[in-house]
Amino acid sequence: MSAPRSWMLYGAAGHTGSLIAQHAQERGHRPLLTGRSAPALTALAEKLDLEYRVFGLDDPAALVAELAGIDLVLNAAGPFLHTAGALAEACLVAGVHYLDISNELQVFRSLYDLDERAKQAGVSVIPGVGFGVVATNCLAGYVSDAVGGATSLEVAARIASAQPGPGAAATMRENLPFGGWIRRDGELVPQQLGTGTTTIVFPDGTFGAMPVPTGDLEAAFQATKALNVVAYSVSVEVKAPNEAASEPGSLRSFGWARATGAGGERAEAWLETGESYAFTADASVRAVEETLALSLSGAFSPAAAFGADFVLKVDNTARIEQLESLA
Repeated sequence: MSAPRSWMLYGAAGHTGSLIAQHAQERGHRPLLTGRSAPALTALAEKLDLEYRVFGLDDPAALVAELAGIDLVLNAAGPFLHTAGALAEACLVAGVHYLDISNELQVFRSLYDLDERAKQAGVSVIPGVGFGVVATNCLAGYVSDAVGGATSLEVAARIASAQPGPGAAATMRENLPFGGWIRRDGELVPQQLGTGTTTIVFPDGTFGAMPVPTGDLEAAFQATKALNVVAYSVSVEVKAPNEAASEPGSLRSFGWARATGAGGERAEAWLETGESYAFTADASVRAVEETLALSLSGAFSPAAAFGADFVLKVDNTARIEQLESLA
């Protein structure tokens, strides 16, 4: 890998941001650590021997000025309803690539609307470069190609984490007022939360699943043009303390996608990986590397930007086409 260009990690001192910062350093990067919390940023920067700056997102002109000399921003500060718009806008003005690890439907809708402006600015806008979207979006692209172009897609992710951060719960609270959604005949249509439940077979068993209004609904459409998309949240069995995984390395997360083609052809695939936050750290840094190398212009899903096989570059990750292959 060639020497990385200059990029900024916003929200670096958060739970996921700090994991990304550490992983980036381990891969030879020296991102500029940024965010609102001076004490936390100072401690992290000293630990990793990286530069840092403290600033908020309320002043658009000042925010653009902070991007001087920066080629790319990776936003890890959720809930992204409050951060993605301001940072992406500043990136367009400054001519800087914008990536984030969000999976919020409203955020994806607004960021994909920036496609033409991103093309004019010569930069990429790529939300969802963490586990929740990379796993499902790359699988969606793969199974859609297998049926010659999906008309319908179903996707799901099953997260396993050693220590969930507070950001996920805060993001859920912020987005609940928008209600449930699925994509039908090319349009987003409301669906009452809690309806449409089903079961999905994973390599380690069958689990209940419920449609949820995540960024997958936009990302899958952006990657495949499938007119009908349902994104599921998978319920996970709660294990007793003596059954719980004792080490993060023993945790397994999964992705799933099923496509139906115009002639009724069907394809299904699974992704098996490790701890979801470790996946996000690796996937997001690799997305930074790919974005800087490719210099794409426009708004993209991860699979549309990097290809369906991008997910296989993430450490400890395998794609499964038949469950019997695990035997």
